[in-house]
Amino acid sequence: MLDTKTILIIASSGGGGLIQAANAKEQQIRLKYPHIRIIRKDLLKDWVGKWMGWAAVAMWNSAQKSGNVKALKFLCISIAISDVLFAPYVFFKTLAILYKEDVDHIIDTQPLCTGSIIKALRFFHRKKRKQICLEKVLVDLPTPKATHYFRSIRRLSGKDRAYLKVTTIPPYLQEGETAQEFWNKHCRLQEKQVNYEPFYVRQSFFHYHKKPRLPQPFSINAKIKNIEELKLIQNAVSRGAIEAHWKTDEVELVIQPQDLVFTILLGSQPAFEGSLNYVRQFLDLAREHRHLGVVGHLFVFCANHRPQEKSLLKSVSELVAQTEDYPACFSVVPLSFQNDEVIAPLFHRSDSTCTRSGGQTLMELMCVGPKHIWIHSESKKKKWKTDLDLLEGIAGWEAANALYMQQVYGAKIVTPYSFVSHAKELFTEGREPLHHLTESR
Repeated sequence: MLDTKTILIIASSGGGGLIQAANAKEQQIRLKYPHIRIIRKDLLKDWVGKWMGWAAVAMWNSAQKSGNVKALKFLCISIAISDVLFAPYVFFKTLAILYKEDVDHIIDTQPLCTGSIIKALRFFHRKKRKQICLEKVLVDLPTPKATHYFRSIRRLSGKDRAYLKVTTIPPYLQEGETAQEFWNKHCRLQEKQVNYEPFYVRQSFFHYHKKPRLPQPFSINAKIKNIEELKLIQNAVSRGAIEAHWKTDEVELVIQPQDLVFTILLGSQPAFEGSLNYVRQFLDLAREHRHLGVVGHLFVFCANHRPQEKSLLKSVSELVAQTEDYPACFSVVPLSFQNDEVIAPLFHRSDSTCTRSGGQTLMELMCVGPKHIWIHSESKKKKWKTDLDLLEGIAGWEAANALYMQQVYGAKIVTPYSFVSHAKELFTEGREPLHHLTESR
């Protein structure tokens, strides 16, 4: 009986995608086997330790929040060093939990120390005579640039690779290339060791997969963490046109069928200046096009707001409050961190979403299918000739993710300056000027 088995899920902090992928896999398993025993471990926080692991998480999150591409690229390169540095810790921690919990299967959503985990697994197998394998979930898209996952897989010995199964979506192949050639070249794997899944996303996203947008009002129920956050969101929303019903810990936001909806979610640690610059540009666009009578709503996901502290949510609220000649037909809705039950329907209803190119977020977008997908770049260039200029602002494998989305799903790579031409098309599409201009507040 599979319900009596024990599964170990290994994830890692530092950005939210690896954790969310682990959540998605756990939801999938529990849906099929409700009583199965699942143990969760965070490799950096639980196993590597406070000084090294937590410091690595803090550095990654800080670079994401500040939009420091050079720091992110350095940290990407450092993954190879971390594989060696953390190897003893991970080997012994894995071995200890395999014995203590008598694990039957391992699911691993993070890129570090694959070899150390498998060596512990092999040792456990020899001693206990229990055949288990490591299911490696590639959270980022399978492109030649996904070296943070592929490097450690390629280095495995033939005996180690026999214990490995890779879960991913189909790779993007070069002209004339086969999937077998791709996996052999980048991972030294046979394709039979690769399990293709359409998406491994949380169940809320599956609920909207291939569902049409219905011509009726659409509600979002967003959580509010504290009174100060409530006031900041109210101050921003009150200047716009969106219908809102308030409680102390929640707000219901009602979107009409004809309204334009834009969503900005620049990671679990949102890029501060990038998010603010998008808001500024959207307000300018709304002022410029208000004679068309377009009602639009911009949802901006911010990190959680702590009272009396400067935060992205507070900065967005203050920007809206200080905007002169405000276009009353346009709402800016800053929100703190929300769960998938809020994000999934909003992605589905959005005319356009602007996100970073982390693999987990992109799979969620593929699943729910917003009309337009924009991939954020931290490029500081205000003039660009090709997409290569924009890709300079995306670190490591995430640049390859962005290209994958561009080539397969028609996504646009944008900055707060370059997205304007795409947004204008949405404001003006099929609309004629009204005789009576919308009054500004």
